Amino acid sequence: MGAFYTLLAVTVTNAIQTFTHNLSITPANLVARLIAKNGALVTATAPLLIASIGTNVCGVASGPGTTQTCDLEVQQIFSMNS
Repeated sequence: MGAFYTLLAVTVTNAIQTFTHNLSITPANLVARLIAKNGALVTATAPLLIASIGTNVCGVASGPGTTQTCDLEVQQIFSMNS
């Protein structure tokens, strides 16, 4: 059985950044979310954004003029019918 979940600590700016995760799963079966953290680097005035999600990569950004420290969580979606 392989990996179904990964969690990365990242710093996100207003430019789309690509982070590598370790899930070699079809993107249609993945979900991602960003969890903001309090810290010295937080100057948030805009939401966190998931720009894209793919096999082993996830593109994320924040709104204009922001830098945020957050966790990037990527996991496989499980079907209740499987």
